[in-house]
Amino acid sequence: MSCIYRFTVLLLLASVPYALTLKLPNYIKACKADASLDSCALKQGEAVIRKLVHGDPKYRIPDMDPMKITELVVNQGDQQIGLNLTIKDFGIYGLKEAKFTGSRMDLKKKHVEWDFLIPKLMILGDYIASGKVLVLPISGNGKGNITLLNVNATYKFDYKLEKVKGEDYLKITTKKLVFDTSRLYVRMENLFNGEKVLGDAMHQFMDENWRDVVKELGPAIADAIGSIFTLILTNIASVVPFKDMVTN
Repeated sequence: MSCIYRFTVLLLLASVPYALTLKLPNYIKACKADASLDSCALKQGEAVIRKLVHGDPKYRIPDMDPMKITELVVNQGDQQIGLNLTIKDFGIYGLKEAKFTGSRMDLKKKHVEWDFLIPKLMILGDYIASGKVLVLPISGNGKGNITLLNVNATYKFDYKLEKVKGEDYLKITTKKLVFDTSRLYVRMENLFNGEKVLGDAMHQFMDENWRDVVKELGPAIADAIGSIFTLILTNIASVVPFKDMVTN
C-alpha cells in the first residue's frame, strides 16, 4: 500500500538570502562549543520559544500562535483499502506552551537532536475524508479537530556548513521529527453526510482505537510540526554566520 503525506506551509521555507548578514536576535545567546553546549541550549530554550512563538519579521518567522498551514494530505492507497484525508487552511495551536526538554548536539558529526514537550496540540481546519480508518469506511467533509495531549517530540537534523563571502552558514541536509502522545482525539463534523448514528459510532471507534489512529495520521502530523522547527532554524541560520551561533 502506498502512503503519501504532504503539507504546504503558507510561508514558504525559502530562507532569507545569504547576502543579508544579521546578528543573532537579542533573545538568543550564542553557546560555546564545549561540554556546556547542550546545557546552554537547554537553559535558554524556553525563553526563545516564548519569544519566537509570536514571530519575528526581521528573520521572516511568522506568528505561530496559531501556525497557519494551507494543506495537509494523507493518502494511503485508494478509497477501497486506505484513508484519503485532506485538511485545508488549518491552524496548529498550542506551540506557545511548548517546553524545551533536551538537547544533544554533536558538532563533529554535524548532528543535532532536540526534545520538546507540548502539553496540548490542536489542529483545527476544514477536512475532506474518504476510504477507511483502520477497518471501517469513512466519508465526509466539514470542520475537523485533531487534538493530541502530552506530545513528546524529537526534532533531528543533520547539517553542513556552506561558505559564503568568507563566512560559514549552517544548512540543514536531512531532517525528521518523531513524537509520541498520551492521547489522541479526532472530531469531524458532518461525517456520512450528517448521519448522527454513523458519525457517533465512528468517533467512538476512533476513541477506542486511538493508538492505531495515531499510526495512520502520525507521519503527516509529524511533518507539519517538523516544518515549523525547520522554518525557524533555516531562516535564522541563513543570515547569521555559524560562528555567531556557536562560539569557540
